[in-house]
Amino acid sequence: MKKLVLSLCVLGILGIAIAAIAAMTARDFTGCLERYGCTYDIVWDGWKGFLTLGPDGTGTLEQTTGTRGRYSVRHQILCDPQDTIEGSRGPGYQRSSTLKHRIVFWVDFKNTPRNHNDDQRFDGYMMTQTKDSIAGITWWNRIPFGFYATNKTAPLI
Repeated sequence: MKKLVLSLCVLGILGIAIAAIAAMTARDFTGCLERYGCTYDIVWDGWKGFLTLGPDGTGTLEQTTGTRGRYSVRHQILCDPQDTIEGSRGPGYQRSSTLKHRIVFWVDFKNTPRNHNDDQRFDGYMMTQTKDSIAGITWWNRIPFGFYATNKTAPLI
């Protein structure tokens, strides 16, 4: 009987671990507030702000350090590392994955809504265990810099 209970406990723990790394859904990225999306505290190379990702593929980044401002954002979510998005694949080692935990977003720091060529690209991955943070890289002047974003809107799991 003790072995059976122990076995069931181990299987339960394994089941929870497997469920935690299940593929992402749109709700994981943008479903905090159904209508407005999720808001994240974001830090990129020491700059700070608030990133809001809406369910329609748009959002905003409000910069709170340095040159303060509010900038438009466009994003693609539920991407795999090997997916090519606007000519670039994900950073780092490209192993096939179906986790759909990649996000690519662009910030229009120059406020040129008709010109996407000057938008700054951010390429990141959501944490599959907690689903409350994103980490990745961005480029400025062809130099890579790190960024991370922590969901402050609502706990997702």
